[in-house]
Amino acid sequence: MAAAAAMAQTAAPGAFTFLKHGVVLPARRPGLFLRVFALSVVLSAAVHLFGVLVMASLDAAVNAADAKFSMSRVCLLMGAGVAYLFLYLAAWLVKKVAAACAAVAACSGDRHAVTLGFVLRRVRASLLRVSATVALGAILRAACAAAAAAAFLAPPLALYLTGSPRLLLLGALLAALALRLCFHLEAVCAMAVVVAAAEPGGAGGAVLRAWRLMRGTGGGERALVYVVATWAMQMAAGPVGDVAVRRLLPRGMDRVVVLVVGACLKYVLNFVVDVVSMTSIAAYYFEGRKKDDEKEKAGHID
Repeated sequence: MAAAAAMAQTAAPGAFTFLKHGVVLPARRPGLFLRVFALSVVLSAAVHLFGVLVMASLDAAVNAADAKFSMSRVCLLMGAGVAYLFLYLAAWLVKKVAAACAAVAACSGDRHAVTLGFVLRRVRASLLRVSATVALGAILRAACAAAAAAAFLAPPLALYLTGSPRLLLLGALLAALALRLCFHLEAVCAMAVVVAAAEPGGAGGAVLRAWRLMRGTGGGERALVYVVATWAMQMAAGPVGDVAVRRLLPRGMDRVVVLVVGACLKYVLNFVVDVVSMTSIAAYYFEGRKKDDEKEKAGHID
């Protein structure tokens, strides 16, 4: 429990503390996250090979010039496309669950999480629960985004229909509240994935638990910090990869080599961003859970 103890000692109420843990904890457990990276590479390679080999084989197997094969060609390609989409989503979910389980193990100080078999067992045990939480989070995000879009469109529409500046001010206030809710919900849904990986229960319970923990730890400011930091890292990964490729590879290098090296480097950078983001929100979760447990103990004592 060394990692948990270190978090308990250094987890100040500052808004950036959990982001620091998101960087420090993976650096302390490189073996664990390297195994997660290996799993991610295998899954991504499998999806890519399916797309390249199977889809190309199906496309070549059916003669497009023969009219009687046109419908079968369309059906085969549509079926293969659906299978590819399903495989892609399944691989993405497994990678997300693996990252969440590794982040939970790193933040809790679980020293047994040193083998790939341990990670796979955790993924298998948490896959359905985390997948349901991710699906519920996507629905909530879509609903919140729709509400925010309606709130942003309401002020100019109200001004056009009524000409009242008061309604415009009210609409602007509603739009600001909707935007803040979207930021908060984004952080809540991210924490709900960690809750689903760390605790038993359903998807709805994970979201409610994350909402309650975040509300009890100054959630508004920290949610904004988490979302902005995550988006900034995601947007910076591509340009940083391009700059690194230009600096590392000599001029005149074959274009194919440049593309392959650039793609690999961007893949690694995106994985690092995902790990830092997941570990940061996991550290936030454990800090909130510690405070919640302390409140419950104080209530029992009283």
